[in-house]
Amino acid sequence: MQVCKVRIAEEDDIDFLAGCGHSENDIEILESIGRKREFFRKRWKVGLVSLIGLVEGNRAGFLNMFPIEISPWGPFGEDLYVIPCLFVIWDHQRRELGKAMMSAAIEMASKTSRKGIVAFAFSEPDWFLPEGFFKRFGFAEISSNGDEKLLLLKFSNDVKTPVQFVSRYVYRKVPGKVVVDLFYNTFCSTSDIEAQRVKEVAAEFGESVVLRSHEIDDEGARERFSLPRGIFVNGREIFWGYEAPREGIREAILRELNQL
Repeated sequence: MQVCKVRIAEEDDIDFLAGCGHSENDIEILESIGRKREFFRKRWKVGLVSLIGLVEGNRAGFLNMFPIEISPWGPFGEDLYVIPCLFVIWDHQRRELGKAMMSAAIEMASKTSRKGIVAFAFSEPDWFLPEGFFKRFGFAEISSNGDEKLLLLKFSNDVKTPVQFVSRYVYRKVPGKVVVDLFYNTFCSTSDIEAQRVKEVAAEFGESVVLRSHEIDDEGARERFSLPRGIFVNGREIFWGYEAPREGIREAILRELNQL
């Protein structure tokens, strides 16, 4: 039986964390890792807890746990931790590594002044933050926004219920221009890579396109927009689930240009 262990992430683990389980042979992933290294260094200094799951001594998974006040995915709240990301490499799933990391995170959090842990979860697909996994540890659903559910594990009875992000985005028209509103966070590789594609494609159109770019960690962005990821072209959202393809972004812009 393979031995699973969990430890706190160190400097040498940053590229593994920043890659989010993606192949490092991909140039976009490598570039994203380069942008995310400093993100992790800075967040560790202000309370981000990153755990590394090991199988037979090799990195096989990770868990990130943010103080709620700086969590890029939200929600709004205080005195809680937030788990927006828990991942186990495909070849090592079904070996209780996720369970070991979750148990370690709960033990660590319970010894701090934080009053509980919030987790994002989904009923489908069952491979990404499945709600059943968290509920086995005592988490209970407190709210939902579409397919995204917010679960809470309380360490104290005086927990202030956190508030899930709900978009506050409002489209502002610019006469004679196509407006691209981009919302992204550096923490998520998908969002980070998508953002770079949007910026590159928007630049192809020169002055015909106005790009408004908002990084959720910018001062006041969380409170103003309550939106960690999104692409809007003249107020119409475009979304693929995975990283938005350049051709799809380009087609959406051209469609609006043809209607000016």
